[in-house]
Amino acid sequence: MSSNCGSAGCKLLETSLSVNGNGNGPNNGPWQRPTNTEPWSPPERLSAPQSLAKTQESMIVANGHLDPPSDVFAATSVAEIHAALDQLHLQEATVTQRLTTLIASQKDLSRELGRLDLLRAHLGSQAVNTRAISNGMLSDAASTANRISSAVKRLDQEQTNVKATLEVVEQVAELKSCVLGVHGSMGAPQDWETAASYLSRASKIADDVVHGSFAEEIVPTAEVPDPPRVTLHAAAESLCGLFLREFEKAAYEGDGSKVTRFFKLFPLIGRTNVGLDAYGRYVCQGVAARARTNFNSAPQAQRNEAFFYANTITKLFEHIAQIVDGHEPLVEQHYGPGMMAKVIERLQIEADVQGGIMLDTWHDERNIDRKLTDIKSYAYSFLVQSFFPTQKPAGGTPRSNSPANAVRTSEDEGVNMKEVDGLLGESALMLGRWALYSRFISDKCAVSSSTSSTSPLLTRAVFPIRRAHRSRFGDA
Repeated sequence: MSSNCGSAGCKLLETSLSVNGNGNGPNNGPWQRPTNTEPWSPPERLSAPQSLAKTQESMIVANGHLDPPSDVFAATSVAEIHAALDQLHLQEATVTQRLTTLIASQKDLSRELGRLDLLRAHLGSQAVNTRAISNGMLSDAASTANRISSAVKRLDQEQTNVKATLEVVEQVAELKSCVLGVHGSMGAPQDWETAASYLSRASKIADDVVHGSFAEEIVPTAEVPDPPRVTLHAAAESLCGLFLREFEKAAYEGDGSKVTRFFKLFPLIGRTNVGLDAYGRYVCQGVAARARTNFNSAPQAQRNEAFFYANTITKLFEHIAQIVDGHEPLVEQHYGPGMMAKVIERLQIEADVQGGIMLDTWHDERNIDRKLTDIKSYAYSFLVQSFFPTQKPAGGTPRSNSPANAVRTSEDEGVNMKEVDGLLGESALMLGRWALYSRFISDKCAVSSSTSSTSPLLTRAVFPIRRAHRSRFGDA
């Protein structure tokens, strides 16, 4: 670079500096040449690599970075001008190197762009072929698949309709068989179990089938011309009346096997409540008969015993508990879970009646009201003296109109505390038996509480026995 110093800038610079041998004019004042200055000699010419290295060395500062580029027009000496030129040459070399690299990579870039153009052309042809296949082949396949799918759906719908029709036909055939079976069983054979089983089978057929026009058209025959619903309802009513009469007849005669036989038939003809009501009356009659026998068969001397009434009420509770515990499996088997609670409710009504009769008799024969009145009329001190032999009344003024003012002439006068103690013991025994009985009934009813609402027996468990005790002893 320095060898090419014949440029216009260098020539201009050399011309301006060669005036008077040192670049200073003779009449320039401060530019006058000093007397002790050596003659000026041109700077040493350096090769391009040497000039570039020297320029880089001159641009390095103390912190190891390059100084910013110098402005050639602000240079004040030849050295600064050469430094600025060297820096410009360095920048030119850097830019040239980058351009050379870009030009060298242009061939690869052009080659890749050409490949992309070829691929684009190939992809365009493939897209055209794909559209042609889609329009020519797949469209027909899609339409065919659509037609097949629609046909399959129609076939499935027809198959569903056929199955529903077959099901209705089978149910109508079953209904006709049941109607004819009920009519035949209720005729000369009088097979009540078979007739009830036919009605039970007919009850499992859907109501829309029984009441439908198809069944009304197919089921009636010359022997049974009525619609099936009319025939089945009439047969159920007839059998219900027949079963009820036979059940009551067997109950009156005391035929337990016939009672059980007709009791099982009521749920088959859809008359569950009628059967439970009849069964409840039957067991209540047994409870009443047993209670009257236990109460009336005892002689008067036995009634005067201390715990006669408590034992009689205990027998009543035990009899009801035996009935509930023994008949529950039969009722649950034929009538369903929780149905024993209705029978227990009927039994409890009878227990209220019989227990109330016993308590009323106990109340009258034991003179409960008179003893309560006597106890209220005596002073406490006098009642305490009843436990001891006859003695004078204690000091103090007794109550007016009190039997304590009179002198006791015999042991019969006053309150017999032994009798009171016996009454209290008998009352405690009856209440204890009642507690055991009520707990047993509550446990039996609690078993069916999950299948039905809370039994009314548990919610109204204030029986006359309990009411009688509260009314008898509420004022004591």
